[in-house]
Amino acid sequence: MLVAEFEKKDKDPEIVEEGGQFFGRPLDFAMDKYNYYMCFKCQKPYFGGERACGAGGGDDYDPTELVCAGCSGGTAEVCPKHGTDFLEYKCRYCCSVACWFCFGTTHFCDPCHNRAGHNVPKPCPSVNEKELPPGTPCPLGCVHPENGQEFALGCGLCRNLQSF
Repeated sequence: MLVAEFEKKDKDPEIVEEGGQFFGRPLDFAMDKYNYYMCFKCQKPYFGGERACGAGGGDDYDPTELVCAGCSGGTAEVCPKHGTDFLEYKCRYCCSVACWFCFGTTHFCDPCHNRAGHNVPKPCPSVNEKELPPGTPCPLGCVHPENGQEFALGCGLCRNLQSF
């Protein structure tokens, strides 16, 4: 229920008001609103986005792509202080930090999430819908694979602390 609490949906009228569809049943609410998948690698369940987004992914998927954050870190090192709990990812389609995770496979920034299903990976450097002029350093400040691939940036807590 951590996701619903984080998103402040644990106080949704459907859960807390008598007569609500999920009154007194927050776990049922979460299972109705969110997607959970079994990680192909470690065989543990993981949060994979809102159910509304999962429907956009369709039923045609490769189960080997369903990999939890801890197993899909790619080149990111496991943080010695925070483990894999606060891994940040780049958007699959541009050089922005992702804030959405949908279909159990794809990290998006907000503008790219709003265009889900109509995205074309932009060349680096790019931010949201805009390609940046040639020679502009990547706004992520790191070397990453070509846009169109998943990539973990590392521990978000430690990355933010370094900026102070």
